[in-house]
Amino acid sequence: MKRYPAYDPPEYIDWTPEPALVETFEETLVGDPARHRLVESLGQERLIELYRRLLRARLHDIALKRWVRQGVISKAWLGTGEEAATVGPVYALEPETDYVAPMIRNQAACCDMGMPLEDMFRAYLASADSPSAGRDLHVGSAEHHVLQPVSPVGTMVPVAAGLALAARMLGQDAVILNWIGDGSTKAGVVHEGLNFAAVAGLPVVFIIQNNQVALGTRLDQHHVAPDFADWPAAYGVEGWRFDGNNVL
Repeated sequence: MKRYPAYDPPEYIDWTPEPALVETFEETLVGDPARHRLVESLGQERLIELYRRLLRARLHDIALKRWVRQGVISKAWLGTGEEAATVGPVYALEPETDYVAPMIRNQAACCDMGMPLEDMFRAYLASADSPSAGRDLHVGSAEHHVLQPVSPVGTMVPVAAGLALAARMLGQDAVILNWIGDGSTKAGVVHEGLNFAAVAGLPVVFIIQNNQVALGTRLDQHHVAPDFADWPAAYGVEGWRFDGNNVL
């Protein structure tokens, strides 16, 4: 197949590592010996697999951006630059037993759970052979344990909690993973779901993805205090802060 420059992702033409990013990465490992040992323990094969998933997510977004430019679709919800916040957590799951409830910027979770990329693109095209038979542009697959997101942000939180409760009642050894954008934290349904999951001690992991997007609303315009990292204590559960731009 003959290659044309237009077919190559712009981000990777004459690509070279960004010195500042390499320096930050090295400083992160050097400054945290325990983390360094953990990363080394992963081994080359696992590290390459993590990189492959990150790259796949980026190429997926690039393809969608091209479709928007070409007029194939009107818009696309991308996770460009935030891939690590999706790829890392999903890598720790067991796809055969666990479930994911992604938001619109976590589509990498779909393919990482085994959903074919072709089906993900068909969902955007609303074709008759898409997973929802053209009835929904959101991406999901019951077969691959991926819950389709719904348009009102935050509404998947109680759904994820409900799925975790159902799994427990059925005696299933399952963990449910759900992402929450910083903007959607202002929805009351988010707090209802978080509180229910905490009180019931459900096997569900919630990730507050503070990308400070909120459809153009700056974080300081809708959030004052406390820091999101303080939220788990308020619900009486464990929580950790991590860099959503660094899969390691």
